[in-house]
Amino acid sequence: MIFLPIVTRELRVAARRKTTFIIRCAVALIGIVIGGFLLFMFEMVGPMGGGGAMVFLIVSRYTLFLALLGGIFLASDCVSEERREGTLGFLFLTDLKGYDVVLGKFTAVSLNAFYGLLAGFPVLALSMLAGGVTAGEFWRTCLTLANTLFVSVAAAIWMSSISKSTYRAMSSAVCLLLGIIVTAIIAYEMSSVVVRFSAPLFYVAAVSPLTSYHLASAANYFRQAGSFWSSLAISNGAGWLFLGLAGWRLSVFTEKPPIRTGWRRIFARDLLAGKTDRRSGLLAVNPVLWILDDSRRMRVLAWAIAIISGALLLTASAFDALGAGTPFLNHYLSWPCYFLLKVLFTIQACRFFSESRRTGALELLCCTPMTMNEIIKGQWMALRRIFLWPVLVLFFSQLACFCFSSRSVFAGAMPDAFMGAYTLYQMVRHVADFFAAGWFGMWLALTIRKPNAAAGLTILYVLVLPTIIFCVPTVATDAVFIIVGFAKLRQDFRIHHVNWVAPQAG
Repeated sequence: MIFLPIVTRELRVAARRKTTFIIRCAVALIGIVIGGFLLFMFEMVGPMGGGGAMVFLIVSRYTLFLALLGGIFLASDCVSEERREGTLGFLFLTDLKGYDVVLGKFTAVSLNAFYGLLAGFPVLALSMLAGGVTAGEFWRTCLTLANTLFVSVAAAIWMSSISKSTYRAMSSAVCLLLGIIVTAIIAYEMSSVVVRFSAPLFYVAAVSPLTSYHLASAANYFRQAGSFWSSLAISNGAGWLFLGLAGWRLSVFTEKPPIRTGWRRIFARDLLAGKTDRRSGLLAVNPVLWILDDSRRMRVLAWAIAIISGALLLTASAFDALGAGTPFLNHYLSWPCYFLLKVLFTIQACRFFSESRRTGALELLCCTPMTMNEIIKGQWMALRRIFLWPVLVLFFSQLACFCFSSRSVFAGAMPDAFMGAYTLYQMVRHVADFFAAGWFGMWLALTIRKPNAAAGLTILYVLVLPTIIFCVPTVATDAVFIIVGFAKLRQDFRIHHVNWVAPQAG
């Protein structure tokens, strides 16, 4: 038996696949367009010695952001899909081990992403020609970007190995990466304050690949060269640990339901009494709402993000001497919070159509007296019950920050009318993002060939790619996605309804 047979097979298959070459060319072309546009923009503004550094910073941060999302898009369902289909057990009837399956899945889902990342590195190198970026900083940044993709995919594979549902695996991967990043940021900031425990706190912060990315710049590397290599090694080791845990989980794979004992039995119970009675009342309101109203973890996670984010916004506004409630800083502080809520919203919006298509429940539902409008309305009702109040909490937090900024000592530097208009525009943009993700995600989940990829593609098309188009307001792109999703969802639903019901009626 050859060493790592699944890895060898996946490499041979990828070498014969046309998409392997198309993705590299497409990523390189997109990178050249974006990098060239930024260089041209900075050149038109005026001769600036730091133009190359600004282009390098913008492109590298976008690449870092996509590398973090790469694991969620590509690997969060690679093992859980095998468990749902019941084919994972057949792999272990052979001489394969857990690490064979994990490394094979890792190679299959990350090869094209790694090729795309390599194709984008020459675009980063163009910024050195404009000045402001050293060769050492370029190579260190490329190394950290590749390591970020590795850690992201490894963490998603681990979550996929312990989950059976597509959306639970994706949500768990988001929570794991978010927890690592937030913990690392807090530990890194505390290490500069608490000198006595600076070394242990730095090791905690080094688990996140963002720490090595921060230390890769020329200024930080000059002062902390050893810390950069240590953080890079620790985060890379964390990625291998995730792969090892996934391999161990598959090595003890069993389809028997787990026995809940001890603390698992306590936390598995319905701590909020009345869940059965509450859900039974929803069945009379809308059957789709009754089906989707089982996402307590999603609801708790949305509330946790909203409360923590609102507290951070209010704290920053209250204690910042410069008035952190200014609209620009308010936007940058609240953007990650809104983005996480939008990711969870998109996952939940795509859930019904993708799962019902996989199980065949959608065909049975179309044979009932329920209409298309009732099915879609049930999904929006479920989304509103989960995300409406958390989003409103963030809105009120932003308004409170705006009120604080209008009373700060630096409020005279910017008219209140402009600050209020900018804050209102950001809220409208966030609302448009939610509606665009909902309508477009439902349509993709209904029509795409692989329904499990609908959430990832919706996040990429609606939330990520429009931010790269600098000259087009995101509200305009959201309007396009809303119109397309609204119209195509109803049109394609009617077509599928006729194809499902007509043969049975005949």
